Amino acid sequence: MLLPLLRPVDSDPAVDFRLDLFPPALPETVGALRRLLRDTLRSLGLDSDAPCLILSELVTNALVHGEGPPTVVLELRCGRLWIAVSDAGTAPILRPRPDDSRTSGRGLDLVGVLADEWGVKLIGTYGRAVWAAVAVGG
Repeated sequence: MLLPLLRPVDSDPAVDFRLDLFPPALPETVGALRRLLRDTLRSLGLDSDAPCLILSELVTNALVHGEGPPTVVLELRCGRLWIAVSDAGTAPILRPRPDDSRTSGRGLDLVGVLADEWGVKLIGTYGRAVWAAVAVGG
C-alpha cells in the first residue's frame, strides 16, 4: 500500500522518514521487522512500544492469513507513525466475535486498542492492506 508522502512545511525532515520493505514470508520476519522499527524509533528518541506491537500483529496476520510475501510501509509524519502491511489476498478480513475464552485471534483487537486509528483497504486486484497510525511522541 502506498501512503502519500505529505510533509508539512514546518516538519523536521531529519526526523520524518519512510521505509518501504519487502520481507520474505517467513516467521523470523516478524522479529526482524520489530527490531528494525524499535531501533529506528529509539535512535530518534521516540516511543517504540505500541508501534512495535502493532507492527508485529499486522505482519503476523499477513503471514498467517494472507497470501504471498507481505509488503510493509513505515512512515513517520508529524509525530505519528503510519504502519501498513499488505499482501496479495483479496478475501475480506473477518474478525472473530468477541469471546474472552479465545486463546488466539485477538491481534486486531490489540491493534484497535493501541492505534489512534486503523483500517483495511482493498488494493483492487493487487490485494489488501491493513494500516494503523499511532502517536510516537518526540
